[in-house]
Amino acid sequence: MLGRLGMSVDKAIRCYGSLTGDVFSHEQTGQDGKFNASRLEKVIKDIVKAETGQADERMLGTAPDGKGCKT
Repeated sequence: MLGRLGMSVDKAIRCYGSLTGDVFSHEQTGQDGKFNASRLEKVIKDIVKAETGQADERMLGTAPDGKGCKT
């Protein structure tokens, strides 16, 4: 979130809190895992779309504007 999406620390913390709440708050019944993978994927795509305008934006490489975090 900090590097590729270029979020501030405060915004990344808020998004991560929202992500964990959305993904882990729904009880998974009859499954081995503690969360639903498709729900996690949807939440991540929603965050990426909100920041980049595209849900399927590639997360590898440099930011489209070339100004992304280098770490």
